[in-house]
Amino acid sequence: MQSLYHTYVQNHNGLTGTSFVEGDEGLALGVSSSLIQAPGTNPEQFIGFALATCFNATIRIVQTRQHQPANSQMRVRVDITHDDLGYQFLVTAQIKMPDYDLSQAQAIIATALDECPVAKLLKENPNVVFQLVDDFTDEPAFGE
Repeated sequence: MQSLYHTYVQNHNGLTGTSFVEGDEGLALGVSSSLIQAPGTNPEQFIGFALATCFNATIRIVQTRQHQPANSQMRVRVDITHDDLGYQFLVTAQIKMPDYDLSQAQAIIATALDECPVAKLLKENPNVVFQLVDDFTDEPAFGE
């Protein structure tokens, strides 16, 4: 199998310091943890960015391929909670597709779940939920 793209990301100090992309892309981000008061981007944010960007782009590709309006929007919530062995992430992906009826939207989302590489990594995890919504919500959860 031939790679269509590859990248290398390095981190030398865990949740302190910087993670960076090797090469000409030159992206470097200060990293931290959501559990401490320190500046930097945390793993929850990285997961949210990856899923929101890749999955919404894939939904729009499916919409375009079907000659439908490409107007989806995504909002991803990532929580960290304790589990038996340490910590776990809980991910809720909310998807808005305003110009679609329920069955059309569900069919497009199902196709995108099978095509998006980030969704493929996450969709079988019981801690990850994909929801079709009319509006993004801020429902309290997990002891808030």
